[in-house]
Amino acid sequence: MTYTLKNDFGTAVCTDNGGQLISFVNDDTEYVWNGDAKYWADHAPHLFPVVCSPLNGHVTYDDTEYPMKKHGIVRDAAYRAVELGPDFVTLENKWSEKTFESFPYRYVFRVTHTLTETGFTTEYTVSAEEDMIFNVGGHPAFVCPHPGSGTFEDYQIRFHNAKGAVMSLTENVYMDPSIPKLKRIDKDGILPLKYSDFDRDAMIVEKLKVKKLDLVSAVNGHGIRFSFDGFDALGIWTPTGKEAPFVCLEPWCGLPASVDESGKAEDKKYAVSLKAGDVFRVSYGMSVI
Repeated sequence: MTYTLKNDFGTAVCTDNGGQLISFVNDDTEYVWNGDAKYWADHAPHLFPVVCSPLNGHVTYDDTEYPMKKHGIVRDAAYRAVELGPDFVTLENKWSEKTFESFPYRYVFRVTHTLTETGFTTEYTVSAEEDMIFNVGGHPAFVCPHPGSGTFEDYQIRFHNAKGAVMSLTENVYMDPSIPKLKRIDKDGILPLKYSDFDRDAMIVEKLKVKKLDLVSAVNGHGIRFSFDGFDALGIWTPTGKEAPFVCLEPWCGLPASVDESGKAEDKKYAVSLKAGDVFRVSYGMSVI
């Protein structure tokens, strides 16, 4: 089932299949990737309770090893609408006997998509029925380039403050501390987009002082502003070797597995520890500029 959200600025479409926002249109311009399987058959999936690929396809919780898919258990799951208004929807996925096969905790995962005066926000709410530990993140894909704005490589990511930021590259889906850190962001906080930068996999940025960036065309300045307060890291990705017309801006409380990690959930960087009865909230948003 899909849900259409509208306000004076734009129109969005969300689906209960994966809980994703699959379209956002302003002024007849689409900003969310359309899911063309030739490049990548997704739009903006949600990542929980892991971010990216777990080491050797497993995570250890409470000293027991569990099989875990890339990006976790909610990406392709069924959701139900628990709140719905003209310009927002809250979709819910929760634990079941099936989820216990990969994640041994009773959780409630909610995602709320809300239209704003300039774009949209996506909020994650994780509720714990028992003490648990997890990672969580987003994977929204944005159209790049837009018509009349040049090519993909005419676009730039302009960080609002990248001083002291650390940039890494995943190799064969994992992080590896032996791989030198990247130096792609210039002194003005600008990262030019180049397809060749994704020949291995994703670029990952940590230690950003300000969790805000602009994805804009150097040809005409058209693009979006992306904010992700509350998240610890940002993944930047487009499919290797496909010259796809989109780029993913992925805010994470977590990181891809490292080749030297223990595989234990509690040892994962940026893991969230939540007590029974508590609630964790974090959100990201985009604005048209």
